[in-house]
Amino acid sequence: MKPPQSFYDFTLQLHQDLDLVYPGWDSDKPGARHDIYEDFRQGYGDQAVRELVKYGKQLLADSEADLGSLWLKESKADWVIPDEGVRFLFRDFLGWAASLS
Repeated sequence: MKPPQSFYDFTLQLHQDLDLVYPGWDSDKPGARHDIYEDFRQGYGDQAVRELVKYGKQLLADSEADLGSLWLKESKADWVIPDEGVRFLFRDFLGWAASLS
């Protein structure tokens, strides 16, 4: 399944902004990545958030999919996130997006 444009936009933003703009992004603290998600929403709009939520739900529904390989192949980031890390990121994003309604 080909990722939507919002996936590419999101991963590009993560790659560009993480360590410089969001130094505590990898914390286990609740809400540690919410500023990243909100900036994505402000930059790309609510439609991009909805599109990424839909794609994230599809990815997480397949427990056998290797999301780490998908991330490496498709993302605009040049760093590797293992399968469980990608799953964590999407679950976290989906939780944040659900809190918007």
